[in-house]
Amino acid sequence: MQAANIVQEARNSLSGLPSSQVLHALTYLKEGAPKNEDGSDPHATLRAQVLKELQNTLSLKDRPLLRFLMEQEITCRKNDIETESDNIHLSGFLLFLLGQLEDVELLWKAKRASFDTWCGFDIQFLVGAGVSTTLIYLHSIEQEWAKKARTYIEECQQTGDLDDLERYRRAMQRYFEIEPSAEEANTTEHPETQ
Repeated sequence: MQAANIVQEARNSLSGLPSSQVLHALTYLKEGAPKNEDGSDPHATLRAQVLKELQNTLSLKDRPLLRFLMEQEITCRKNDIETESDNIHLSGFLLFLLGQLEDVELLWKAKRASFDTWCGFDIQFLVGAGVSTTLIYLHSIEQEWAKKARTYIEECQQTGDLDDLERYRRAMQRYFEIEPSAEEANTTEHPETQ
C-alpha cells in the first residue's frame, strides 16, 4: 500500500487510524520476527514514507496516526533496533506542530527511550503548545513522569534552549523540507515564544 493511501484511509476513518491490516504493516516487528539484512525493522521504511506524506499536509485529524507511528519508533529505540534515523525526530516535530498538551507524555517517553534519544531528541518537541502552557499542564499532573519532565523543561528554559520557538520551528521546517502553510507564511509570531 502506498503512503498516500494509508494517510487517506486514516483520515477517512472515525478513529483516525487505518485498518488493522495496514497498522500491522506499520508496526515495529518484535524480537524473533524477520529483520532486514542489517538487523533493522523492515516496517521502518513504510513508516518513514507515511511520515513524509504527513509532513506537508498535516492536520489535527492526523494525530492518532502520528501518535501510533511515534509509539512504534519509541519501541524500536527501547529495543535498540535500527530504524530510519529521522523517523522519531520527524514524528516529534510533527507532534510539536500540532501543539497538543496530551502528547507531552508520549514525547517525554520518546526523549527517554534510549541514550541516543535522551541526547538527540529535542526538548523543544515537548513544548509545541508553548512553554508556560506546557509547564502549567505538567504542574497539574501528579505523576512522576510529569514532575521529571517539568523539571527538565524548567532547566532547559533557564539555559535559554526554549527562548525562540518560532526560530526553532522554521529551522526544523527547513531541515525536514516542510513547506510552511499559507497561514504560517503570514504569521510572524508563534503563540508563545518564551
